[in-house]
Amino acid sequence: LVVNTSGSTRAVAGGLFTAEAARRSLGGIVVDGPVRDVDDLACPTYSTLVSPYAGTVQQPGEGVDVTPILCGGVMVNPGDIVFGDSDGVLVGSLESFTTCLHEAENIVAVEQQLIRGMKMGVSLHKMTNFEEHVQRRKEGKESKIEFKDLNTIKFNDMDPYHYD
Repeated sequence: LVVNTSGSTRAVAGGLFTAEAARRSLGGIVVDGPVRDVDDLACPTYSTLVSPYAGTVQQPGEGVDVTPILCGGVMVNPGDIVFGDSDGVLVGSLESFTTCLHEAENIVAVEQQLIRGMKMGVSLHKMTNFEEHVQRRKEGKESKIEFKDLNTIKFNDMDPYHYD
């Protein structure tokens, strides 16, 4: 369920609402506005605000509205996939997620390898072009931080104290 509170400062969901959502097997609720009872939410719930003040239904609908909605500045369309975690919420069509899935999996694999290196004592700077980047910026040249080809970094063969 995705809700736009149209700027209301009153909570549109809380313990009771999310308990009913869970009873109905809703996967979660995303609210562009406040929720309350955050310690008692019965299903995954994401909101832009928390407020102790309960709201009321001002414009009851038919119960199901399958029109696009603007939530958090993002257009959410019927059939879109919406999911979230402690970092935030993502929304998109099946096609958009299919398009970027491979790249996202690559990012996760690279990050796991970088963390493996850091756990072995290798600094993040040594696994990037950090020194070259800083030098180029000092010279007024364009540059960006990039990871070195992690396939060429052999963490098992590194002396961690040499690479800090």
